[in-house]
Amino acid sequence: MNANNSHTSQAVAPSQAQAPPTTIEQATSEFRAGVTAVLRSWSALRTAVQSQWGGIESQAKAEYLRTYILDAFDYTKASSKPKLEINELEDNLAIYMEEEFSVALEDASERDVANIVWQMYHDCGKGNFDFARNIVLKSLQVTNNARQEKIVVKGADGESDNEDSDDEMMD
Repeated sequence: MNANNSHTSQAVAPSQAQAPPTTIEQATSEFRAGVTAVLRSWSALRTAVQSQWGGIESQAKAEYLRTYILDAFDYTKASSKPKLEINELEDNLAIYMEEEFSVALEDASERDVANIVWQMYHDCGKGNFDFARNIVLKSLQVTNNARQEKIVVKGADGESDNEDSDDEMMD
């Protein structure tokens, strides 16, 4: 009976061993996609960029923020430890939004973004990409919904068919 059990175990083990180990490149790719997604779906940043609250360089400022985060959480650095602690990231997000976009975050969304980035960094580093991939999927839904909200149907007289559309977009 032991021979059969060990035979069964041996049959399972090779298939598990065939799964390629997580590489730094793969972890970095998944993490980058997740960071990009969480920033795109962050309503405070998305609104600031779309409304150009950071001036004509609003998009570049958002890209700089993304690059800053990716540099601070880089798997290829010698220490493989983030340059920032989670509370520092949270503070830096709030300060950046205030200084670059004149947005005072009162909803604690910078905490949510920092927590998501932190969790993705640790999960992706361990080869678990589920959370990052879910963030990417949610971001696609958020950005698709945001695009649909912007669509305003004009009547034959040039007036909006829905006069409350501006108020609804603010909610």
